Amino acid sequence: MLRFIVCLLLLATPVVAQDKAELCEISSGIVGAAVVERQDGQAADMAVKAVVADLPEDQAAYEGAVQPIVDWVYTLPEDQLGDEVATSYETACLEQ
Repeated sequence: MLRFIVCLLLLATPVVAQDKAELCEISSGIVGAAVVERQDGQAADMAVKAVVADLPEDQAAYEGAVQPIVDWVYTLPEDQLGDEVATSYETACLEQ
């Protein structure tokens, strides 16, 4: 699933923004934001809207990646939610 999301990120971002470290850092930030939204009890569709709204202007190109990342976060078991999700995601992304 992570490879699928990384592929979507690559397709959803402009070529100049495809530096792998930057891609992984930004997408792991999206993961972290999605985890917080889920922990706060937000429904997935509302989490997508909140995460997109909180993206900095210079990260607007990543908007298309928010939905699949939120969908993935919402499949995780409750006991796996925490700060380490974003860290693990970034590590796995960098290893792709």
